[in-house]
Amino acid sequence: MNPISLLREIIAQGGPVTSDFYGDNASFALLSRVGLLREVGVVSSVVCCDCDAPHSAQVVFAHGKHGYLCPDLGFVALAHSSIKEFGPDISALIERLAEVFEVRQRKSSSIYGETWRIGALRSNVGSVMLYFRPNLQNENDARELRSALEREVRADWRLVLTSEGKLPIAGLVVAQLDDIVEIDAETGDLRSIADAETLAGVPRRVTGGRPSEHGHLLKPLIEDRIKNGKSTTAVGAEARAVRAAFQAAYPDKPIPSDPTIKRYVRAALGGS
Repeated sequence: MNPISLLREIIAQGGPVTSDFYGDNASFALLSRVGLLREVGVVSSVVCCDCDAPHSAQVVFAHGKHGYLCPDLGFVALAHSSIKEFGPDISALIERLAEVFEVRQRKSSSIYGETWRIGALRSNVGSVMLYFRPNLQNENDARELRSALEREVRADWRLVLTSEGKLPIAGLVVAQLDDIVEIDAETGDLRSIADAETLAGVPRRVTGGRPSEHGHLLKPLIEDRIKNGKSTTAVGAEARAVRAAFQAAYPDKPIPSDPTIKRYVRAALGGS
């Protein structure tokens, strides 16, 4: 399972998971390393399978270590790594999403209940607000989301990201996390794979001007960097890298302007 799918699964469960369950899962280790999963405690009980009659036993801390009491075996020590519990760090996820989409008006805590404001997309068309809610699968979820959004300033378009569920709600668009972002399996970096404005239903502006003569050259360079994991979510830094790649690939052609390069970079990364 890739990292973003595993993160979605863990968030959707609504409770902590054990590291022992996921064993040597590379995606689980990656999510823990980059802070999208954090240790929240230890399990409260285990099943003793070492005696003649398997039984449930409460985990206790004694003799400087965790373990459980078995009527036959006495105190049985447990490796801390086998009983650690992890949960998603939603604040960290919101921060990463805000950085990927270069939003304004971000908020690091929930606006109400389990609804989080990621922030406002930088758009020249109108106000586009991005939110996150772990689950949107039933009417209770929908009611809580509507109640949260009533506390927010109205926006022309609203896009709500979820870990699970796309229950349709009037006045907004719902998408799952893996519809719009992915997590690099090596670095753990979040990057966009879809245009947030397009998902939100924002109509594309027709400027009337002719397309950039460099578009057919810039797009493959940018897409190749994304495909090969070389891209960065910082538009300015990525634009400089694309500029250098363009100069190396087409030394005989005039270099596109910085605003032009950034426009194509934003489009590829899912920004406005």
